[in-house]
Amino acid sequence: MLAFKVPNAPSHRRGAVIPLVAIALVAILGLAALSVDGGNLYRERRNTQIAADAAADAAAIELLANYSSGGGLDSNSKARAAALDIAAAHGYSGSSVTFNNPPLSGSFAGRKGYVEVLITTKPPRFFSSIFGKDELGVTSRAVAAGTFISTKASVLILDPKKKNALKLKGTSSSLQVGGDVIVNSKNKKAVEVNKKAQVKADHLLVTGGLGKTSRRNVDANVQTGVAPTADPWESLPAPPKGTTLDAKDFKTVVGKTESYTLNAGTYKELKFDNNDQVTMKPGTYYIDGGGFELKGDATLSATGVMIYNTGKRGFKVTTKGSVTISPQTSGIYKGISLFQDPTKKSKVEFSKQYHLDISGIVYAPRSEVKFKKSDVALDGDGDDSDWEEDSDVGMEEDGSFGEPSSISAAIVASKLSVDKKTRLSVMGTDISAFRPLLGVVE
Repeated sequence: MLAFKVPNAPSHRRGAVIPLVAIALVAILGLAALSVDGGNLYRERRNTQIAADAAADAAAIELLANYSSGGGLDSNSKARAAALDIAAAHGYSGSSVTFNNPPLSGSFAGRKGYVEVLITTKPPRFFSSIFGKDELGVTSRAVAAGTFISTKASVLILDPKKKNALKLKGTSSSLQVGGDVIVNSKNKKAVEVNKKAQVKADHLLVTGGLGKTSRRNVDANVQTGVAPTADPWESLPAPPKGTTLDAKDFKTVVGKTESYTLNAGTYKELKFDNNDQVTMKPGTYYIDGGGFELKGDATLSATGVMIYNTGKRGFKVTTKGSVTISPQTSGIYKGISLFQDPTKKSKVEFSKQYHLDISGIVYAPRSEVKFKKSDVALDGDGDDSDWEEDSDVGMEEDGSFGEPSSISAAIVASKLSVDKKTRLSVMGTDISAFRPLLGVVE
């Protein structure tokens, strides 16, 4: 018997769709919880971190501003107040904000000069509430520094008021140092770097300020409003006078060349010119009022010496000959090569050198140190050609700066001037100092 299928007969279906829909709803709710509540947590985490960073930074500013009285501790509660005010401005206050000085955790735990801010919130649950009732928590933490850290300087300019205490004139002048440059002048134009000049250093730390043009020509981390650095040799006494001597007594003449081999002692003056060849034996040289001068093509070799110069005539080195000076390696004047009387204003001037090799400290706390038309050389690395009035020392043909020659020394002076057509590199880092460290560090 044949069987026929009825086309529109109802089929028998099992009820499997409802469990599948239930499972899908759970997945959908999970995705919604992840999307909505997860996004809410991320947003709150970002907002609290921004607030913590800003609060810690504000507290650190107060900590640094009051460092002289607080020593890195919030003794007057100004840092705490600043942190709480900033946190409140971001919408966080009360028990949600924790302030610690010093920090209680992390790399800077227990260290003065640092602040720690924690902001904790409990954002509401939305779709995720179907999975649990426990409160969600978000905590953001920031640590900021408002302190001073040790640094090494190559140049320290001491005058507290002078305009252009550090000055570089245009047309190919450059100053490169192996550490920091510190300028104590509080003048708003304490530093002047002309548009065709250049300063390169690790940090330029200025108590006062510098103009926009000058700032553009400085390749360094520039910080203004910095507390002045004390003169590290302020208490250094003048050396005692030694045996009174006369350079003429040490002169020998061969042909047209005068040679001098000097002993340490006291001289009224030391002045040499023409083709004079001068050797200074190790020791302390006291120049009593007449000044120190090298000009013409005179040469100088002075190893293990300290030259102390009294009076207003100062040091003037304009020779085209080779000049080598190194300091004593022991005793009270260890490390100082040239010492200008700190009670007298004078000048320490270097100009037109063929070869200038100075190591140690050039110490002239009330005097200007000036380099004029100089391509200062260390170990014979500089250009040995004579100077011409229109030469562009330091400038390459394409207008960029070439590598300057250097003196392995440090300079402490009332003012430092680098004249046009002059390249100077001061690679000593003998001056121990402190620089401010401000901002979020963790």
